[in-house]
Amino acid sequence: MNKAEWKALADLLDMADEEFSNHGCNDYELDNTQENRKLVEDAERYLMEDDFDGISISDDGIKIYTGDSILMGYFAHVAEENSKSKN
Repeated sequence: MNKAEWKALADLLDMADEEFSNHGCNDYELDNTQENRKLVEDAERYLMEDDFDGISISDDGIKIYTGDSILMGYFAHVAEENSKSKN
């Protein structure tokens, strides 16, 4: 993707984050894999900063719980950073 595409994606994800944060239920489940744990931890650390107290995992250890708006906000940040590094 080029710089303009990354920037547009970042803007759209930021808009989606705003919309998703207004949903009555923001639950999002992912399989409990190393990659998904890293993704959710990175997203929650980025958005929650000092309030981060670990990720939520189902009692059976199969799923990771997070908020859809958390991931949208994080992906907006990642896309914005990518737009800055592209020509």
